[in-house]
Amino acid sequence: MLISYSFRNFRSFRETAVLDMKAGKQRTYDENLIREAGMRILPSAVIYGANASGKSNIIMSLALMQEIVTWGSVEASSPIMMNMELYPFAYNTEPEPILFQAEFINNGRHYLYSFEIIVKPFQKDKRKIISEQLWVSCGNKLVQVFERDSQRVDIKRDKKVLSLIQYNENLLAEFENKININLDPTKLFLAHGFKTLISSDIADDVIDFFTSKLLVVNDFALRKLNISMAFSEMPKKSVAVWNTLLDNFIKAADFGPQKLMLKPQKIEENRFEDMQLYSAYTPNGFEKPIMIPAELMESRGTLKLLDFAIPFITVFEEGTVFVLDEFDAIIHPELVKGIIALFNDQSFNKNGAQLIFSTHNPIYMSNRIFRRDQIKFVERDKDTYESTIHSLADFGSTEVRNDENYMINYFKGKYSMLPYIDFTKFFNTPDNVKDPSTGRVPRKPGR
Repeated sequence: MLISYSFRNFRSFRETAVLDMKAGKQRTYDENLIREAGMRILPSAVIYGANASGKSNIIMSLALMQEIVTWGSVEASSPIMMNMELYPFAYNTEPEPILFQAEFINNGRHYLYSFEIIVKPFQKDKRKIISEQLWVSCGNKLVQVFERDSQRVDIKRDKKVLSLIQYNENLLAEFENKININLDPTKLFLAHGFKTLISSDIADDVIDFFTSKLLVVNDFALRKLNISMAFSEMPKKSVAVWNTLLDNFIKAADFGPQKLMLKPQKIEENRFEDMQLYSAYTPNGFEKPIMIPAELMESRGTLKLLDFAIPFITVFEEGTVFVLDEFDAIIHPELVKGIIALFNDQSFNKNGAQLIFSTHNPIYMSNRIFRRDQIKFVERDKDTYESTIHSLADFGSTEVRNDENYMINYFKGKYSMLPYIDFTKFFNTPDNVKDPSTGRVPRKPGR
């Protein structure tokens, strides 16, 4: 589970921004919180902000960190990494590194992992990792296992670290020298030298969080998940009816009497790949259902919800951190509220799954759905073009009471600046052309 995520010098964020999932002192909905390693952690959070405020940049930066850790390199040919030179804050006077830092718990162990990369803004050039750090819990404290700069790696040698990595000090010094001779500035030490020579168990556990326990979707309205299943998970027939899940989604959302089926389109390495969704209708007078590709029969919102139905179950089973940009773009807000309720219900969400999403819809800005520290705002300064993030809890209990109407106060501009644009000035029509002598729009007779 995610404890906090920090980043710096990424797109509209110049200074360090923190998406904090640690619960504050507020005791409202205390029963909804995840309790792990002596901490109280938020099960969900919503991010608000005007268009171009930077809220999508938070999710995009996390997706980029995930991709770099997954590939173990800043030179991979992943689509999100192709244009990395466009990501630093555009108005820096000098090139500055991009920071990524995640604090999380995976398989019961607490980690803090960070790295910085330097790229030339708007210029294709050699990318370099100039810092990298890993901290691991030992008892009730985090201890630093290694620290890297642009020249070398320093693996710590105190007793706690040696116990964690199961090395003796002399042998570790020998391996460290060999590592520094071959240190590659484009590759993460965690995924290469540390994993190969020092501790594959710790490295695999850190990488597993990013590859298996973190699901980041920064194009939710457009993205279609590619569902695959092992042979052992499939019934004997080539078409699987997912009664316990898809049918329940249809009934709960009142989509209609049809049933939904999954049919594999290809087979690769003992797995059914590219599972296509079909609608099964049984018209009057027909004994057997007619199967039609669901995209021809169902609405975009229905397809999107069903497309993510199976991953939703995996999210709760695995305790995944589910991060989405504009989650409710094509899904009804009431359905989204129902999904939020699942994450906030610890009797159902037993493995500590988390939901983080951005939206423009203020309907979720309610003290009946979220605590104050679960509601985040992103603002962009109109003079410096820098984005910042804060939560409703940052205002303090004296300024924002638990029982006040968050939505109304939001529209009053109490928590965050609201966008207002006078679009009439963009249209050069006779009704809004100003008189040069007076500077005013002349009134027509009869008005």
